[in-house]
Amino acid sequence: MGWNDFSLPACGEGYENEDGSSPQEELARCWPGEIVDLVREPGDPHDPLAVAVVSMRGVRVGYFRRDRAQWIGSKIDRGYDVRAIVEGLKGGHLKEAPLGLVMRVSIAAPGEEGEPPEAPDQFGPIRLVA
Repeated sequence: MGWNDFSLPACGEGYENEDGSSPQEELARCWPGEIVDLVREPGDPHDPLAVAVVSMRGVRVGYFRRDRAQWIGSKIDRGYDVRAIVEGLKGGHLKEAPLGLVMRVSIAAPGEEGEPPEAPDQFGPIRLVA
């Protein structure tokens, strides 16, 4: 893990997507180390600085918190190499609890070689999905 790799939680995982897809159902399919896309959503009616988190299967599973979205979005806009993976899921061990996404994010300045972030091994099994 480098100085520019860090863990961040997502938010909004409990809300249905406009297309009817369920972030909760999609999160149950995710695994530690899975790549997630970070997508700017300037047309978002609640936050024009929004950065959505989208699974490999193209389903939005959450967002960055507003203050983090402003910062990370500005990096994306300026050409930084911003990558993220699923680090883990909160709540998977509790029956009927909603799942919460935790990501490992890596940011490299333009011209630097970005490396995909690595999911730490020390966590062991991250979640239980029935």
